[in-house]
Amino acid sequence: MSPVTPRETEVIRWMAAGKTAAEIGTILGISPITVNTHIANAKMKLGVFKETVLVAAALRNGIIR
Repeated sequence: MSPVTPRETEVIRWMAAGKTAAEIGTILGISPITVNTHIANAKMKLGVFKETVLVAAALRNGIIR
């Protein structure tokens, strides 16, 4: 399992807070497409297919709290 990047971790934290890709993009000053790229990369690294499972896996693996 490749470690997620600090930016991917930040995106996952905002996902866990219930933010959409558009909202996360506004918060971080990046496009929603870039947010979705970070999400896709993190899902690949953690071996999951759904965004809710991504958040759960990040919690379980101590990536976010």
